[in-house]
Amino acid sequence: MSRNSSTRPAQILYIGREDPGYERVWQSIEQEGIGLAFARTQSTGLQLARELQPNIVVINPTNSHFSGERLCIELRRKLPQIRRLLLVDRGQGKHIECEERLVRPFTPKKLRETLSKLMDAISPHVLRAGQVELDQMTRSLRCPQGETHLTPKQAHLLAIFMQRPNQVISRQELMKEIWDTQYLGDTRTLDVHIRWLREKIEAEPTHPSMLLTVRKIGYKLAIPVPAATPAEDEAFLLSDY
Repeated sequence: MSRNSSTRPAQILYIGREDPGYERVWQSIEQEGIGLAFARTQSTGLQLARELQPNIVVINPTNSHFSGERLCIELRRKLPQIRRLLLVDRGQGKHIECEERLVRPFTPKKLRETLSKLMDAISPHVLRAGQVELDQMTRSLRCPQGETHLTPKQAHLLAIFMQRPNQVISRQELMKEIWDTQYLGDTRTLDVHIRWLREKIEAEPTHPSMLLTVRKIGYKLAIPVPAATPAEDEAFLLSDY
């Protein structure tokens, strides 16, 4: 499960009651420089998930005051790019949609191997946000409009948005990150690059639906998430009982 130290460490979020029997697994993961966070409740877990944008969420509803099914649904709605690992007791959770599941009893070695499998599937240089995919090494862009190649600055700019989907990023921050300047007297270069990106990812570049302007602030990459049904909303409100 070792990862190249030059890449951004994977982030793992564990939600639920901790099992002391797997403490050595978490210690070894942290020693590899992989970010790890824990949350006891569903509400705290969702808050951390929004803040940390983890690659993997481990969900342990056993002896915890939340429904594993409800939490899996909510995580898929809010963070569609994550991979969910569900820990369940034998005979339970078969109908719950998730990327991986472990059925008790399982060994620390099995937990480690499953986490390795999930993390190995995460390419450190390929970003995905909704239907947009960017290979940062080759600067290849794939989206519903087709496949194309970006310039270094275009790729860098798009990567910033893809790493922070649905977040407003200021012009000042973008100018500092891409052109290493805080001068905002003339941001036409930024505007031109935004236009170029829209021409590559938008169905109608003059009426963008993804790369949006936030007046007087900056821009954001809007990535839609599936709407909740009334039943899902009601279930979520009853969580953490």
